[in-house]
Amino acid sequence: MKKILFIFVGILCILPLKAKVRLPAIIGNDMVLQQNTKANLWGWSARSQKVIVRTSWDNKAYTTTSALDGAWKIQVQTPSAGGPFTITISDGELVILTNILIGEVWLCSGQSNMEMPVKGFRGQPVKGSCDAIATSLPSDDIRMVTLKINSSQTLLDDCISTPWMESSPANVADFSATAYFFANYLRKVLKVPVGVICSSWGGSKIESWINKEVYMEKFPEISLSALTKDPKDIARPKDEPTLLYNAMIHPITQFTIKGVIWYQGESNLNNPKVYKRLFPAMVESWRKEWKQGEFPFYYVQIAPYDYGRKNADNTEAAEIRQVQLECLKEIPNAGMVVTSDIGNRTCVHPSDKENVGKRLALWALAKTYQRNGTPYSGPIYKSFTIDKEKLIVEFDYVEMGMTSYDQEITGFEIAGKDGVYYPAKATLFDNKTKVILTSEQVPEPVEVKYGFRNYQPLNLFSNFGLPASPFVAK
Repeated sequence: MKKILFIFVGILCILPLKAKVRLPAIIGNDMVLQQNTKANLWGWSARSQKVIVRTSWDNKAYTTTSALDGAWKIQVQTPSAGGPFTITISDGELVILTNILIGEVWLCSGQSNMEMPVKGFRGQPVKGSCDAIATSLPSDDIRMVTLKINSSQTLLDDCISTPWMESSPANVADFSATAYFFANYLRKVLKVPVGVICSSWGGSKIESWINKEVYMEKFPEISLSALTKDPKDIARPKDEPTLLYNAMIHPITQFTIKGVIWYQGESNLNNPKVYKRLFPAMVESWRKEWKQGEFPFYYVQIAPYDYGRKNADNTEAAEIRQVQLECLKEIPNAGMVVTSDIGNRTCVHPSDKENVGKRLALWALAKTYQRNGTPYSGPIYKSFTIDKEKLIVEFDYVEMGMTSYDQEITGFEIAGKDGVYYPAKATLFDNKTKVILTSEQVPEPVEVKYGFRNYQPLNLFSNFGLPASPFVAK
């Protein structure tokens, strides 16, 4: 015991008695802080050092003392949206943060469809990218920061990221298209600055975005051996449990946010049953880590894609979409964007990211910002009834009816007790709020599918142009 105490005292003695404040990468010039809340600011200094933070919007000083390891944290009261403002932080040496805006802050995470920049990937364009890039201005009051891809076997206190960036052609071109279009739509409607934090890694599995404690408590059957391997033996850290959470989520869990948007799932086609358990557990754990209650969590249902040109009629992706649909009822304060109309048969990265961002923003505007009357969801399967040879499907979110824009409705299939599915003729009725399905091959239907394939063109929409979600029901 004396030996341990001696070592501890020795470590304290070599810590600097005075050092300039160091801030985490996520805190810096040009950032956006969440409005009308107590926003966290934190960093490191010398041990037991008095740290003073002063905010220019109210000229108020906040004081704390750093811990023995030098860490400190302060909450500052933010005003309604505005700026630019200045924040000064001092432990004897002054650090000045400039051009700070107050507004709405959202975390944007997932895999490559969240990562895909406005300029697109090589040979994989983003619709509307030219106008979005060319017309962007600092006065748009959209601020962006991207975490660099990184992994760790242990929890990291800081991340590797770009600086916070103003809206400009070069900056917008390199930033997440889904996140940018989401932010741009919010900013136009709310008329306040919007900050978006992108933390994504192409090809990543959901397992890697979940912290170790979740596995230990709820998923003991999932191996955590990657946490003790030689890092050189980990070929794909984005496939391994916890590694991305440690490096790309945990370091920013103190940053005060409004909510999260999420676009991921393509890398988890192999086990939809496990995904259905992991996804709600991840959301629950993130909310626990942020200590902000059940903040909104809006996610994207993966888009149609054939996964290899010969697999359009397979159902691996359809099963993930079904799981994502079912999670809508399991995750509190959540919303799901449907992309059944914008998939690309030969590319896993749909080009229409503008509509994805817009649809995510519609959920936020309607549910988070309480803009009553805002449409936000396309038709969602509710139930079905059987009337002799007819199968009648009811939907939620169809108060104004549905449409296929004068085209024959595609994508419905029905099956009898033998479980063999046949294409069904679909007809809208009851003020276009329900669909009647029939098939000569199925005189006594008991099951129904809609768009339940890896790739299938679909054309059923709400009266506001929002697509119906694929589903299967028995």
